[in-house]
Amino acid sequence: MVLLYRTKKIEDKRLLFMSSKRILIAVILILSVKVAAQQKLTHQQAVKIALEKNVMLNQQENNLYSSQVQRNQSIAAFLPGVNVRGTAQRTSGLQQSRDGGDLIDVTVEEMFANVNAELVLFNGMNRLNALQQNNSQFKAQISFVERTKQDVIYNVTTQYLQVLLDQELFRIADENYKTQNTVLEQLREQVNVGARAEASLYTQEALVLNLKVTALRAKVALENDEATLKQTLQLDPSDIYKIDFPETSSLPVINSESMDSLYLNALNNRQDLKRINHQVSANQHQYQGALSGYIPTLSLFASYGSYYTSQLKDEPLYGNFANQFGTAWPSLQYGISVTVPIFDRFLTRNNRTLNRVRYENSQLEKENLEKSIKIDVQRAYNNFKAAIQAYEASLIQIKAGELALSTQKESFLLGVSDQVSLSLANQTYVQAAASKAQAEVTLLFQKILLDYALGTLKAEDIP
Repeated sequence: MVLLYRTKKIEDKRLLFMSSKRILIAVILILSVKVAAQQKLTHQQAVKIALEKNVMLNQQENNLYSSQVQRNQSIAAFLPGVNVRGTAQRTSGLQQSRDGGDLIDVTVEEMFANVNAELVLFNGMNRLNALQQNNSQFKAQISFVERTKQDVIYNVTTQYLQVLLDQELFRIADENYKTQNTVLEQLREQVNVGARAEASLYTQEALVLNLKVTALRAKVALENDEATLKQTLQLDPSDIYKIDFPETSSLPVINSESMDSLYLNALNNRQDLKRINHQVSANQHQYQGALSGYIPTLSLFASYGSYYTSQLKDEPLYGNFANQFGTAWPSLQYGISVTVPIFDRFLTRNNRTLNRVRYENSQLEKENLEKSIKIDVQRAYNNFKAAIQAYEASLIQIKAGELALSTQKESFLLGVSDQVSLSLANQTYVQAAASKAQAEVTLLFQKILLDYALGTLKAEDIP
């Protein structure tokens, strides 16, 4: 019995070992699949995906197609309108005979057909103003689409660079936690041998716990911003993407352009300003076109048609369908018509008032946008200069922080300095590292923001 019990126990251990081994292999395979499924998402790829899937951009491109159709229709308005009309009918019952005699009970089959054409020669310049209005609106929509593209690039860039900053802050916080945890283990050994006071151990433990919480918060912020970026790009939230810093040969530098030159550049390139300029022109032509309600309309018209009736099919003079429709009844009408408006119940007056208000409001909007552009350029330019200075200062700060932390570590391990000095040096280094990461990302972002303010931001120029 004892032998059987030991044999069963050995067998259970072997099965448990085999089961654990299988679980371990499964975990390794899952992790391998996770790593293999990780995709690299560059800044350019993120911008490309956003330009393809952004809802507002796709809607404005659809509106662009609609504007193009309206413009084409206003061109076709100068051509003559042609239509064909045909009627076939049967009438049964009492009807007057063809010779004007008594009423007779008869069934009559009739057919009418005619071709009509009309060409408007003059209608108070309404068609010309409509053409110029629709053409300006088409150009305005083109500018709107281009500015919307820049908006998409700006928004995606903001979110992408925020994820980069979160990654760097999490890396710094995590490394700082691991470093101080290592110091804690070393300090615990020194306390055990009596080389350090136990109070130092408690202080270090509290510091490590705080750093662990800081790293956790940084990780949560990173995951939240990654989710926001995925939602903007309409990516699967469960997919894992590797976000890397844009590959640039060098960080952007500021050009020696004057503020007036930058402002003039923005006025020439800002698509939203081009859009409002085209819209002002469209509203002006719409206002001018409303005057046509007071002006006579001059048109040419022509009509050709024929007729058939079954009442005359037995008459030698008229005969069958072919003879009636092709020989007896064909007629041609043409001429010129003039329509003079007398009283339209103030409809033209109302339209002119509404269009004038729309035109004047668009002018006010244009003036306000020009002022806003100048402020945007000035703010972006000043922020770009400040970002360069902040980045240069962060390089010096990180070198000083690294040197101070390395010196304090050695002094602390040798027992020369106390833990307070080490904590202060460590805090200074962490702040310097975070400042450098933030300054680097901010510098790249401010250059993109300056291009956005100038209206020169393009997808192909994104690093």
